Parts: sequence; C-alpha cells; structure tokens
Amino acid sequence: MSSLNRALKIAGFAGLPLGAYAAYAQYAVRKFEYLDPLDADAPGSYLDIDGTAIHYVEAGKGEDVVLIHGWNGSTFSFRYTIPELAQDFHVIALDLKGYGYSARSKDGDYSLTAQSEIVAQVMDRLGVKKAAVIGHSMGGAVATRLAIVHPEWVKKLVLVDTVTVTEQRRATRLGKFLRVVMPLGAPLLQLRSVRRRVFLSAVHDPAHVTPEVEEGYFRPLHMRGHLHALGRQLISRQSDQLESPEGISQPTLILWGEHDSWLRPEFGEILASQIPNAELKLVPSAGHLPLEEQPDFCNREILRFLREGEGPAATEASEIETVG
Repeated sequence: MSSLNRALKIAGFAGLPLGAYAAYAQYAVRKFEYLDPLDADAPGSYLDIDGTAIHYVEAGKGEDVVLIHGWNGSTFSFRYTIPELAQDFHVIALDLKGYGYSARSKDGDYSLTAQSEIVAQVMDRLGVKKAAVIGHSMGGAVATRLAIVHPEWVKKLVLVDTVTVTEQRRATRLGKFLRVVMPLGAPLLQLRSVRRRVFLSAVHDPAHVTPEVEEGYFRPLHMRGHLHALGRQLISRQSDQLESPEGISQPTLILWGEHDSWLRPEFGEILASQIPNAELKLVPSAGHLPLEEQPDFCNREILRFLREGEGPAATEASEIETVG
C-alpha cells in the first residue's frame, strides 16, 4: 500500500469519530434550543425593526435612558438598574438582535454597527430623540458606536466593563475559527456544571451565582437559532470599522469591576485616558458583572452622573478614582 493510500485510510478512520460527534452536536443543538423567542413569556414588548422582532422593556417617566446589555446578556442584566432609574427617568432596555427574547434571523447582519442602528431605530420608534445611553461589555461597544455615529441622539454615555478596540480586534481575528467550532461545543452547554463554571469566572463573589440568577441569564440561550446567531455575529463583526474612543464627545462615566478577569481594569484606565470627557470609577468587590454584584454602588454612581448638569470638567478627563 502506498504511503498516500495509507494516509488516506488513516484519515478516514480518524474522521469517523469526528463525524459522529458532529452529528451528535447537531442533535444537541436542537435539544438545547427548545424555546421560541416570540412564545416564551417575554417580560416586555416587541417592535418590528426591518423584519426582526426586537424585545424591549420600558419603565418610568422623565428624561430618556437607554440600556444595552452585553454578549449573551438580555434585559434581565438590568433588573437592579431599571427600577432605580425609573424613579426619575424614562428607561428603555432592549434585547439586541439575536439575544434575550429578540428574534434570531438566519442570515442577518449581527455586526456591532448593525446592532447600533437597531438601537437608533428603537429609539426613533419610541419617540426618543436624545438619551443617556448605558452599555455593558459588548453593549458598551454598541453604545460607543451610537454615540460616535449619532452624537445628536446621545446626551451622556455610561460604559460598564465595556469591550474596547483591543478586544474588538481580538474577536475579529478569532471569529472564523470560533464560528466553526461553536456548534461542536453544544453538548457541553447541556451540562449545568459547565455553564456555572463560565458564570463563576465572570463574578468576584460566587455567592451571587444562585439558581435563580443562572436561570435568568441562561434561559434566553435556549431560544431556537441562538448558536447560529452567535456564529453569524462572529462573522459579521469582521465588517465593523473600528471606532476610536477619541471620537466620543459626550460626557462619559466608566464603571469597571476592580476584579474583572474577563476585561482587566487596565483596559478601563486606557479607555478613560482616550475619551476626552470621561471619568472612571472602579467598582469594589466586583468582577465583570458589577451591575449584578454591586447594584447599589453602580446605581448611586449612575444616578449622580445622570443628574449632573454638566459632565466632568475637561481638565479632569483622565482622572481615575479607586473606591473601596
């Protein structure tokens, strides 16, 4: 037998287990994604944005505040934020396309640019012409694009452990690879222990990871088409032009968990130095989810910032205050 034929035979035998696992992974995806986004008892209402059902929650009266969640987050991520802000403000929290209770379209554009345009359209449809915008993690990158592309719509900006330009570049490089292997990881998502381990890496205090919190964060992941939508997002983001933080003209508050292991606090310090009119507050005893772990601290700082007549003075733009 020639060396080529031998190699092909070995490769064929080696491919059998991989093919079997891939088939099982597809079965696992179908089993994992058992919910319909439009028939899953969503807590809010829907808007049709360019043929995609976008879920949002609305509360309070007053000046407008828009909340944008992070990767694999949803309006649930702001359950401690919405009631406090709604006492003085009109609050709108939305599920981005492909997340929470919003629809997952098969071939849609899931880029950060497209997501920011969806936020703009939601604002327009709800009669919001100028708002303070709060974004967490990936939602911070979406909020940043909205502030730069539509500066007349964004009055103030709050960025919470936000994805920076550096992280956007890294995600773009890994996008093609992750899109291919993501479905193969579906069987692992069936394991509660695996999901819990991922969640624990995002918080500083494991006590915050209760069964109720796990259910709130992970339930939207069971929506049909979720993993495909995540894969589409990884590809779509390669078309995003990187927006420099220097282009943000609005007063900006940056909140960052001082124990964030996903996006280290140094990223927050760099971000604060790049935005012309920004202040940074490190959130004590918090990881990547400070709104979850330290809601009282975060709400107090956000309300202080939103109530200020003017943003931080330009001479204090790079000031960093560590609290704790």
